[in-house]
Amino acid sequence: MNTPVWDQIYKDFQRGGPAWATLHGGLEPHFTEFIAKTKFPAKNVFDIGYGTGRYLQYLKLQGFSVAGIDSSQTAHDMAAESLGGKTKLIVGNMYEHKIPAKTYDLIMSISTIHHGTKDQVSKILGRIYESLISRGYAYITLPINDSSNQWMTFKDKDKIAPGTYAPNSGPEKGLPHSFYSKDEVLELFSCYKSLSVDEVEGRWHITAQK
Repeated sequence: MNTPVWDQIYKDFQRGGPAWATLHGGLEPHFTEFIAKTKFPAKNVFDIGYGTGRYLQYLKLQGFSVAGIDSSQTAHDMAAESLGGKTKLIVGNMYEHKIPAKTYDLIMSISTIHHGTKDQVSKILGRIYESLISRGYAYITLPINDSSNQWMTFKDKDKIAPGTYAPNSGPEKGLPHSFYSKDEVLELFSCYKSLSVDEVEGRWHITAQK
């Protein structure tokens, strides 16, 4: 993952710059509805791409023990300040980090793991599965295929690989993004016992139970 890209986005935001992408708006209602209706016996969550920590802050208020990884030191500092103690926030490469096996009953990643090749995404999803306890949940978002032609900064883009593009303008210039059909999503999550795939504003919201 191209760490400097999003670290710069967070630095610009701190200086009063635009709330780019996930920095804009509140929590995803689809996610909060999922949390409200689901029972988590361990309440132990790992967030891949925690950003400013707003989702972990919400989950901490719901009684979860919270942890996560983000590539940006700036985001880490913002999240650590908002969350306080008793958190395990890692700064690192999500595609290389080894999440402890059979540890969490919720592993989430919103608008993050697609920032790489499809091979990288597939491998991280495999590690997510291994890191969930029995009957634990994954909550993941991935952009749908059509978004590669509809997102403003992707009008001018380079094709990195099939289904993977990098925009030639905007704050994420040069950062690979992988886009998915529903059939691809179903294949990626075929190892789970229970699976729900919903289209929400250009992204697949995927809820899967191990």
